[in-house]
Amino acid sequence: MKATLVHTTLVLLLAGGLAAPAAAKPKHSAAHQAAVKQCTAVYEAGAAAAHAPNSPKGSARQKTMHALGEAKKACIAKAPK
Repeated sequence: MKATLVHTTLVLLLAGGLAAPAAAKPKHSAAHQAAVKQCTAVYEAGAAAAHAPNSPKGSARQKTMHALGEAKKACIAKAPK
């Protein structure tokens, strides 16, 4: 009896836990999606330029990629919600 009660309780807790996060996910506005798309395009263009055949190598490239990543984060943070 006790095992059946514990098993049923666990099943109900797991079923409730799996259903709740899926329904709570917020959607972003069209303006936010457009801003993120633009930020990503700028980042990808900079990354392609940093990896071009005659671009600087080593720490210069690493610093450039780091700066691009930070700029993308800041751009997305400024995007409208």
